[in-house]
Order: sequence, then C-alpha cells, then structure tokens
Amino acid sequence: METPNAIDAYFSSYPKFNYDRNIAAWEEYHRMVQFFRWERDEKREKIARRCFRVAIVKHFGELYGTDENSLDSLQRLSAMLDIGHVPQTVKSCKEAIEKAHVNIMDFIDSGRTGHPVPKFESVNKLRRYTIKTGKIFPKKEAKKSSLLRYLLRKIFV
Repeated sequence: METPNAIDAYFSSYPKFNYDRNIAAWEEYHRMVQFFRWERDEKREKIARRCFRVAIVKHFGELYGTDENSLDSLQRLSAMLDIGHVPQTVKSCKEAIEKAHVNIMDFIDSGRTGHPVPKFESVNKLRRYTIKTGKIFPKKEAKKSSLLRYLLRKIFV
C-alpha cells in the first residue's frame, strides 16, 4: 500500500465519499462534487475546491520539493517532464522547464494514474487543450509554490 499523500489526506476528510486514488485527482474531485450533489460555487463546493487546490500544491511539493534553487528538485522535475538530457545546473534546469508546455493537473496526476504527461509544442496548443478539458489550475495557487510556478503558462489572454 502506498503512503498517503496530501491528496489522499484531502479526500479522507470526506469519509462518506468512496475515493479511488488510482483515478486522476481532478476527476475524483468532480465525482465527489456530484456524489454530494453540490452546485458549482455554492459555499460547500467553493470551500472544498479551495482546499483541493491547496492539497494539489502540497502534493506537488511532496513529489518535487518547493525550493526553486534546489538542483535535485529541478532535476526531478526535468526528468518527469522527459525533456531529454537532464540539465546539470539550476539555471539550465529552469530554462528547460520553462520551455516545456504541460497541463499542471495532468502533470501532477501522471504519478497517480501512470498515464504519460501530454506535452504541447506551444502555449497556444496547451491553452486550447486546457480550456477544452477544463483542467485549469489557478495561477494564485501555483504561485504559492516557488517551484510549481515554473510550469505556469498564460491560459487566459
């Protein structure tokens, strides 16, 4: 059995919901909202969504760390992005990560689901995919993690 993480802890706070950790967290969140019959933007759903986002950021930190100047963290992130040769300096890691275009929710879920992270050739292609799927990670939450912010791209222009 795998060690519980921040996402598992989040869902454990809703014991009536039959959480499946092998399903993408975003899908599980939406399934939970349907299970409890919450309407979008009603108070309970807003609180649950805010806490879910915090759990996602915490889980990212569990996987990759939070220090944007840690070579080890940046190399782990680079390796997960499968950008080819893993850079050997902090600066080159940051540059390589900033050139990668992935959906943050897909990226975080890939470790849970085993699905490869879809990579996009451009921000425009990532933007279209992100809007189409609704897998929009709030900029405000991503900026709370100094390392996670390197994956941020402008989705709404």
